[in-house]
Amino acid sequence: MKYWFDTEYLPQPFSLELVSIGVVAEDGREFYAESNETDWSKANQWALQHIRPQLRGPQMSIEEIGYGLRAFVGSDADPSFWAFYAAFDWVAFCGVFGSLTELPFGFPQHCMDLKQWAVELGNPRLPPPPASGRHHALADARWTREIWLHLDAFSRRNRGFRRPA
Repeated sequence: MKYWFDTEYLPQPFSLELVSIGVVAEDGREFYAESNETDWSKANQWALQHIRPQLRGPQMSIEEIGYGLRAFVGSDADPSFWAFYAAFDWVAFCGVFGSLTELPFGFPQHCMDLKQWAVELGNPRLPPPPASGRHHALADARWTREIWLHLDAFSRRNRGFRRPA
């Protein structure tokens, strides 16, 4: 099953501090959580203005978020994780479990990047980001799903392009 996700985080030297994570499953289920461990004294002005005001969801420890994600994916034997400009989001996602090598059994050690797929397809115009809720992890995860659906349809119309698994 495919899982489209987004994270919000505070960038730190050599690390990322997770603020929130949103995940949309292919079957329509959604997961959203905000870290109650965020040290806002380390936040830059941009994060204070664009991310913090949108936080009104369930607050959990990083450990609880990890257990929540495990339960959300459940017994899915072949999960596929997708993000847009995925590099930092994947680092933040893996950090919930400790590191890349500590991901739950059955989780892949990579995620699929929609921006890379778009580049392979010739950079077609993408659906616009949400009018409200930009930089809210769940709103952006929903938008990530929209992008995937758009690129999937584009690749089908333009048969010369191969769709990633």
